[in-house]
Amino acid sequence: MKTMDATTAVLEKETTHAHRWRIEEARGPQSRGVCKICGEEKLFKNWLEDSDFITNEEHRQAA
Repeated sequence: MKTMDATTAVLEKETTHAHRWRIEEARGPQSRGVCKICGEEKLFKNWLEDSDFITNEEHRQAA
């Protein structure tokens, strides 16, 4: 049986949660996001590249 002390339990919890991002308002090409749970930081882009779009014809063909 595996036993965990309080420190191990906290570390395991921190590495297995789903991030809850709080993202700054867009004021340029990227916005900084901070996880509300663990404080991890990440940059999010504020635009979609041309390859991120799909046309109506592509939607019809995929159906």
